[in-house]
Amino acid sequence: MLDSLVSGIFNGDARSISRAITIVENDGDSDTVRNLIREIFPRTGNAHIVGITGPPGIGKSTMIGRICSLLSEQGKKVSVVAIDASSPFTGGSLLGNRIRMQESLTKHGVFMRSLANRGLTGGLSRSIWDTVKILDAAGSDYIIVETVGAGQADLDISNLADTVVVVLGPGLGDEIQAIKAGIMEIGNIFVINKMDRQGAYIAMKDIEETLAMMPRGEWKPPVVGLNSMNGDGYDKLLDLIDRHRAFSLNHPEVRMRKFRTELQMHIDEELRRKFRKDISGILQDDIRIRRYLEDRVDPYSAAEGIVEEIA
Repeated sequence: MLDSLVSGIFNGDARSISRAITIVENDGDSDTVRNLIREIFPRTGNAHIVGITGPPGIGKSTMIGRICSLLSEQGKKVSVVAIDASSPFTGGSLLGNRIRMQESLTKHGVFMRSLANRGLTGGLSRSIWDTVKILDAAGSDYIIVETVGAGQADLDISNLADTVVVVLGPGLGDEIQAIKAGIMEIGNIFVINKMDRQGAYIAMKDIEETLAMMPRGEWKPPVVGLNSMNGDGYDKLLDLIDRHRAFSLNHPEVRMRKFRTELQMHIDEELRRKFRKDISGILQDDIRIRRYLEDRVDPYSAAEGIVEEIA
């Protein structure tokens, strides 16, 4: 089963890709997922991962549709991962992007999948990282990841994407100040969308002035205005994405930082996996818990004692 699934992914078979993504989404850290990622990993690292983030309603989905259309016309193979917010109570998600975007993207030959963020603060669940690897191994030239759009809660995208595009727009008022406080540091390219609206050029000037006051490295994040009604600005945006791609390829430390972050995530998960059963048993031990309370043992000391006991 695994061999045929891996073979299908390498051949770009949409059914195999969909099935593999369902497995990583539903089976979490199972041996099946581990073996799948182990098999496909040598074929990854060729796609350019573009993260698109910004507040809800700013036009990210429309913008992605235009980008996909232009890249497809250039003969590029494009995949899209749209992330939807999970309910904090049920864990479910409406996955609205899947319904809204899939039909229009499919006609351009773009593979699109919508995933829930599983309520994680940083915006990306572990299955999203594995989904990107599957799409990379399937031969995608570009993988576009659209975040939930929760502003400061979307910072994880900078650890996953090669290029982060922050989308803002005119008319955000005080909201733009709160958004800027969290995500100005992660953007490689800034977009002011809806340039046909009043206040668009003031918003561009505001972002440019903010960026000018921030400490920056060799890459100076540009600001580009887009008009999704007539397509103005999209050629410039694609050129900037390719320029940042070339910059990243000449700076291997960027990829090392991303891999280090993912490795840390997996180490944390491995430690939890290793000790989860023992810890769960201890937490269910009423006698021990009652003794901690009666002896007024603080939780820090109790936790340190438990970890020393099971390590």
